[in-house]
Amino acid sequence: MLRLVAAMLLIGGPILALAFRSWGVGSLVFGLGAIVLGIRQIRLGGNRSERFLGVALLLGGAFTGIEGLVRLLFGVAP
Repeated sequence: MLRLVAAMLLIGGPILALAFRSWGVGSLVFGLGAIVLGIRQIRLGGNRSERFLGVALLLGGAFTGIEGLVRLLFGVAP
């Protein structure tokens, strides 16, 4: 279930960015998808390397989501 939600968010991020012409919204949704995928990978990772990949996805998604939020708040994105 988490993998489906993550896939929808990861694919939906760039589509929303193009539809609304706002890269802030797109990167916020894309970052949320990466966070969900990272949480899934941490929970279901069989060994240490798989869990580490989940942590990397979680941190990268958090950075992308924060960057999108900053773009939306300060109006940097068109």
